[in-house]
Amino acid sequence: MITKHIKKQAEKIAKLELKNYLERYKPFKDDYEKANTPENKERVYNDYLTYYAAELTRIKNALINGRFYAGVVHVSRSGMSRDIKLAYIHKNKLRTIRDKNILALAGVSYVSSGIGRIVGCGMDMLFHAQYTLFNNLHRSYKEAHYQKRMANYNNL
Repeated sequence: MITKHIKKQAEKIAKLELKNYLERYKPFKDDYEKANTPENKERVYNDYLTYYAAELTRIKNALINGRFYAGVVHVSRSGMSRDIKLAYIHKNKLRTIRDKNILALAGVSYVSSGIGRIVGCGMDMLFHAQYTLFNNLHRSYKEAHYQKRMANYNNL
């Protein structure tokens, strides 16, 4: 079930993606005019909204049910950042989170396909990414109540 908060998050991301979509067409005048029609913008926006609302709901459910995984791919020489992968299980398949907008909700910057970078040391950065994502998928810290609702912490 899609919550109001997840729908709001999905709307923010869909607006950003629509803007990026139109930016890609700007150098091509004829194509930009076709892409910039109200009907096309509404269709593209609704497609992004539907996708992100469903994806964020699946991720939230995976986090709650202990089907979310995080793993370190590489640690920088200084030890101050890590390249990580985030993934979850949906319909018995491991799905890697590759979307830069969803990675941003976890406090992770996009590096390349399936890999994000998180900056920090002195604490479990995988836990930090999971915790940040979980809290961002809820209206408030109290609603999320991480300690009570998340019994599992899985490494990839």
